[in-house]
Amino acid sequence: MKLAKLLISVIAMMMTFVFIYQSMVSGILDLSSQTPDIYGYGWLVGLALLLIAGTIGVASINNDDRKILLTAAKFYFGSAIVMFLFAGNDSMTATATVYGVVAGIVFLVNGLMTKNEDDPEYGWEEKRSWGKRKSEVKKDARDKEPWGVNDYHEKSKKDLNRKSPRKPWVFAIIWMSIVIIAGIFFGIAFLIDEEESQYDYEYSEQVQNDETITPEPARVYGPGETWTVDGDFSVTFTAANETDFRNEFSEKNPAQVIVLSYDYTNIGHEKDVMDLYISSVSFYVIDESGEIAETYPVTGITYPQEVPIGASSLGAQEAFGLKNASREVMVYVEIYGNDYVPYEAFFKLPIQSSVPTV
Repeated sequence: MKLAKLLISVIAMMMTFVFIYQSMVSGILDLSSQTPDIYGYGWLVGLALLLIAGTIGVASINNDDRKILLTAAKFYFGSAIVMFLFAGNDSMTATATVYGVVAGIVFLVNGLMTKNEDDPEYGWEEKRSWGKRKSEVKKDARDKEPWGVNDYHEKSKKDLNRKSPRKPWVFAIIWMSIVIIAGIFFGIAFLIDEEESQYDYEYSEQVQNDETITPEPARVYGPGETWTVDGDFSVTFTAANETDFRNEFSEKNPAQVIVLSYDYTNIGHEKDVMDLYISSVSFYVIDESGEIAETYPVTGITYPQEVPIGASSLGAQEAFGLKNASREVMVYVEIYGNDYVPYEAFFKLPIQSSVPTV
């Protein structure tokens, strides 16, 4: 029975470390992430109880105290209950739960079969001699032993019959210390290996991208040309008109104000927060001196509209104030598609004569 308890406890301790490693690899115990798996907390508590149960089981090998055996059984059953209720549903939790139940049954049966000295049935043979009074044997004075000899023999007999004290918690502390130290080294080795693997992966991916992928320059479109992202959207700039309108409430003093006119169509842009909406936020207007223009408040223009799939916004307008008077502008457009990857294009637009404003 001692060998069975030892094997059960050692397997429980080794199982704990194996499952912790597999959980780290699979991401179940990635508690540092912004959205950790909620079942990871229950799984971690269950494994901790299983580790404690195994440690107590190892410490109880040389001790037949019923309390120690029943305590180990309680921890095994506790680990099984926690993992069954709070650790999700997969092969690892099922294995650990079944093992905890089986190990708990073994220690429970062994504990119930073990008798302590304070049990009522212990020493029943001595009880049969109860009620039989033994006659006192009188000793002659000559039979008396020298002073101190009787006490010496009495003490010696007690010492010989006294059982050496068993301290299972000392063994438990020693085993727990060994397990914790091993776990620390195991965790450090895992983190170092994970970091090196991640670094090697990123480095190899970067080298592969540098060697095999040559970025193509973004195409430059002209007025009336349509830029289309398949399955997502299309954009067409129709004109860039100068206007002599100046807003009296604006503190900006641009050298030239232009109004961009454009159309866009929602081909298959799926709704996330809102439907397809392309405005000045997606535009960077660059004048002939290479400076980026700022938006300018012009009244009477047609603002863009939010359009669902299959619809278009025609004649949308946005106004910009140029820092330097120019004959043409370069419009850099950046729009996020369905896959949350920014798509970009350039539009080279000549500035046409001024347009009337309201």
